[in-house]
Amino acid sequence: MKRAGIILFQFLVTAAGLWYVFHDPQRRAEIAEALRHTKLSWVLLGWICYSVVEVMATVRWQILLRIQGIRLGWFRVGAMVMIGLFFNQFLPGGVGGDAMRIYFMFKQTPRKKIRATLSIAMDRLLGLLAILFLAGMSFFLRFNWLTRQGGAPLHIEYLTFVLLSAGVMFVVFLFWLVNSGLLHRLPKGIPLRKVIIHLGEALLRYRKHLWAMAFAFLVTVVSHVAYYTSFYCAGQALRSPAGKTASLADILSIMPLVNTITSVPISLGGAGVRETLFQELLGNLAHVPPAIAAFTASLGYLNQVSWGLVGALVFLASRKIISAKALKIF
Repeated sequence: MKRAGIILFQFLVTAAGLWYVFHDPQRRAEIAEALRHTKLSWVLLGWICYSVVEVMATVRWQILLRIQGIRLGWFRVGAMVMIGLFFNQFLPGGVGGDAMRIYFMFKQTPRKKIRATLSIAMDRLLGLLAILFLAGMSFFLRFNWLTRQGGAPLHIEYLTFVLLSAGVMFVVFLFWLVNSGLLHRLPKGIPLRKVIIHLGEALLRYRKHLWAMAFAFLVTVVSHVAYYTSFYCAGQALRSPAGKTASLADILSIMPLVNTITSVPISLGGAGVRETLFQELLGNLAHVPPAIAAFTASLGYLNQVSWGLVGALVFLASRKIISAKALKIF
């Protein structure tokens, strides 16, 4: 019942967000007009940019696995990344992909289950650290631009600041637990106790490999920037000769804020929430027409969905692709 309630809530938030940004017939007409003049070259470039995201995700996880002494072929690791993406897209909560990666890793490395689990925990932690870093850079470099408009954009920025502050406090708390040796003394009733312990154990395992972890963090930042750039390409694809469009700097500035909020699983894959944030931020700060700003979010997200569907195909063929007898590519 609890899970059904969560799914229903996410569905309602998604539907409400999409209705809010697309219910106006005039806005739908603007989107239809933009689609008739869509620049397919920018659509393709956006898809390529997002492909970099999955390549970087494969590289990062391969680094984390090899530090743990787990050697799998690049093809198999990439296949599991794609399967994880598919389940993240179509299961609520954003953790279904991690569960599937753990499942396949247990089949591949039955004697290294703890190491495999810790590699995925560190993968998540690097993603959190990258978002905190990029959001901090966004506020530092473009604070005046982000705060020049009152109303909804400022409220969004306040919410983002609260979420980022919570993320920073969580990371500081985690490092303190690890360094103080209190990680396994956490009270049993504390929320997310298992998650905290897994992340802490991952830190203990990986902190001896600082150079490799620094490179993995750099890979994560590149992955995020490529993801943000795919949305810039989506905006350029919808650009009309007389219409205002967001610059790359504008997209790179708002995307860490958007990612921070959509990482909270209140809608299905962030749909509805993402469009609303784009409409309010790009519409007010970059003066992009609200309908185009909202649909830029949808078109950019379709790149991720398309790769998720590739992950679905990989999943259907997973018994052959991720079999222990499959071809190893190193």
